[in-house]
Amino acid sequence: MEDKYAKYANFKKRVLLKAQEDIEKHTDIRFTFEEISEFSRSVEKLVFTIHKNKKTVIESNNTDYSTKNKSKDAHVNKWHYEIKSFGVSQTVLENQILGEFEEEFIKQTLKFCKDYFKTNYVKQKSGFFLKALQNEYYKQEIESLSKKNQKKKNIGQQESKQTELEKQKNLAKKQRAEELRAQFLTPELIEEIIQEQKESNIFMYNIINKSYQQGIINPFLEGLIDKKLLEEFGGNQ
Repeated sequence: MEDKYAKYANFKKRVLLKAQEDIEKHTDIRFTFEEISEFSRSVEKLVFTIHKNKKTVIESNNTDYSTKNKSKDAHVNKWHYEIKSFGVSQTVLENQILGEFEEEFIKQTLKFCKDYFKTNYVKQKSGFFLKALQNEYYKQEIESLSKKNQKKKNIGQQESKQTELEKQKNLAKKQRAEELRAQFLTPELIEEIIQEQKESNIFMYNIINKSYQQGIINPFLEGLIDKKLLEEFGGNQ
């Protein structure tokens, strides 16, 4: 099938794993396979082992899935597929893995195993993965990662809470400033604010004074007015 599947990964996904699943689901046998790489990192040979399928064969005629269920199944099947790509059968996946270990522990172990396989040659990946689960190879790493994630979550919640408090505080100040403008804002006060800038910040003075002479209170002057009102008339309390 080289003319149809130039890459082994595509052949494995669309032919091997599909056949493995269908045969186990619809017949009284199942098979596992071992990838052999003797002279390179590429897969050179496949060794198949045929097993008796003790699981009752059930033909599924239920094709009426909602879009939501299909989406959920696709998400779940993604990491199920990654596990089966090691040579793990559907029966082993359901009975020895999903039935005995928590989902998050399986996913994290899967992640560490995939990273390990990238830099280390493992002849029987399915066996390695099962032992990694059973013997908790990556227990410390998973616990450490869990603590880090929880810490990040806590920090994120604190930052979110702080941001919300700042928003509420700024909103309250803005509302108070609007009240103070109605009570205390006069042309004389605005002139006073502009003159203060002339003495302390000539650059800012030129910006706000030019606009004010044109009858415009620009955002810079508006901010200075609010600050002045809040400071002098108790709006910051």
